[in-house]
Amino acid sequence: MDIPWPDINQIIIGLLVMLRISFLIMMLPVLGHQLLPTQIKVGLIVLLTIVIFPLVEDNVAVIPLKPISFVLVAIHEILVAAAVALFAQLIFAAVQFAGILMSTGMGLAMANMFDPTTHSQQPVVSTFASALAMLLWLSAGAHHFFIAALIESFTLLPIQQPLNFPAVSILTDAMAQMFILGLKIAAPIIILITLINVALGLLSRAVPQIQVFFVSAPLTVGLGLLTFSLSMPAFVYLVSSAFTTLPAQVPLFLHHFSGL
Repeated sequence: MDIPWPDINQIIIGLLVMLRISFLIMMLPVLGHQLLPTQIKVGLIVLLTIVIFPLVEDNVAVIPLKPISFVLVAIHEILVAAAVALFAQLIFAAVQFAGILMSTGMGLAMANMFDPTTHSQQPVVSTFASALAMLLWLSAGAHHFFIAALIESFTLLPIQQPLNFPAVSILTDAMAQMFILGLKIAAPIIILITLINVALGLLSRAVPQIQVFFVSAPLTVGLGLLTFSLSMPAFVYLVSSAFTTLPAQVPLFLHHFSGL
């Protein structure tokens, strides 16, 4: 029996499906991490394409065979993938923001190390907090949810469907929540450093002979690291709670983004 060869429209649809999947996987935390072998990423992308393509093939209209039309549809797929992945990246950005605030307060802002997640130099506390957030991401099963959201996105936002850009306001709200989450995580360290600076300021006024600078450096680092370790349950609770809100945020965004 002869096996029917796919026509050119099916090939184009398959490429567009793979494009959306590829950008989402590459932009997601953990799955898109630089340290994850490329073979695993490619295998996951190909596997998801094979699984999802039959589900969306019949719902896509004929795509015009023009370079400009294909580029516009490809940009559409990239925007959808980037918008969905941004919800996860914002939580990790909040953790990194909190780590920078804590490192600056403790005087460890210059103690940097290379972070392969952001391809930049990050403070040690920020790098440690990001690694812990990745473990919480895996324990919460957030990567499973995003794969399910990817499949749902082809139903709510089929290929070539116009986007409803007023829905971007949901992303701006998520960005605002990012700063709030970062401040909540860093709040114990910020309060501690403020109290230490006030106490050292009063001490320097009462006893001018004391070299406050030499006293403050080990004091802020030691008490800061102690406070960070004691506030670890709050860190786990805040980050885990942020991950558990994703199953409600992302589908709502997809519904608004599709204009439904």
